[in-house]
Amino acid sequence: MSLFQPRALMSALLASGLLAASMLPQTAAAGEFSRTTMNKMGIFLSNFTECQITAITRQGFMDDPAEVVHFGMCHDWINNHKLFSNRNKCGKETSKYNEFVHLDPKRITESAKRYLGYKFTDHQSSPDYRIAYDGHTYCWPAADGEQTPYVYVTEAYSMDDGSIRVKGSSYYPDAEEKADDTINVRAVIMPHEYNGKATWYLLSLEVDPKPFPD
Repeated sequence: MSLFQPRALMSALLASGLLAASMLPQTAAAGEFSRTTMNKMGIFLSNFTECQITAITRQGFMDDPAEVVHFGMCHDWINNHKLFSNRNKCGKETSKYNEFVHLDPKRITESAKRYLGYKFTDHQSSPDYRIAYDGHTYCWPAADGEQTPYVYVTEAYSMDDGSIRVKGSSYYPDAEEKADDTINVRAVIMPHEYNGKATWYLLSLEVDPKPFPD
């Protein structure tokens, strides 16, 4: 399983405050969301697609703790790289060099709270992603990653249950590609509050495959 390297675009978004500090949705007017709010929805969903998560539900995450661990590790590896420490051991693997990166398990809990809206406590290893957990820290081997898609939201509608149904298009910023009119992203998100700020958590996500442009 490939791992991930921080992206220049996401770093720029962090610098501008869009990803972390400006997740506050604006008030919808006449049942429609502003372009600014839909851009923030796209950034929110891109936190999943940049980790190659393209077909899952919130319940699916809750039923498979290893997927929560993978998402939390990948999310911080891309967006909060400095939170990792380098060591020469990870689980049963050792290396002459400090090529393994370690993360505090509290970060996995925070990612689940912020992006999935629930308290994650079932800490465990995720062998499919070469993630080891020893009861104190999570670790995996640092490596470059594949090109990953982001999401541009084109439609967002409030539902009777308070959730928001979202449609959009995936695109590859690393290829300097812009989103087109093809709708291949469908998601449902729910407004909630994280650390005193309004944001969303994921209820479902489905992204039809879209190859990296030649």
